[in-house]
Amino acid sequence: MHEFSIVESLVQALLPEVERAGGGKVQSVRFRRGSAFSEDALRQAFEALALGTPLEGATVDVETVNRVFNCPTCRHSQVVTSQDLMDHLFVCPKCGFVEEIEEAHDLELLEVQLLQD
Repeated sequence: MHEFSIVESLVQALLPEVERAGGGKVQSVRFRRGSAFSEDALRQAFEALALGTPLEGATVDVETVNRVFNCPTCRHSQVVTSQDLMDHLFVCPKCGFVEEIEEAHDLELLEVQLLQD
């Protein structure tokens, strides 16, 4: 699962930052995802990767922004969701044009709140 590796990269970058901020437990994490990035995959990957770390048990808040596909061939336009993708490809439903959708840019860590003692 491609989404898992993207979430893993963010978690691996986040853990040292939590330690630098004094360690302790993380209360919540807020992400922004593009509509082509599966929210279920994000939550499942975060939960699995958080086990045994200061992130375990943190609330995950997800903000979603629409990723719009504009077909260069037929000019069809639509919001792309993870269900619209075949692997990482989107096929225009009007003309069949194939576009690769790179999901790595569709996930951003916005905020981390540490649990206050």
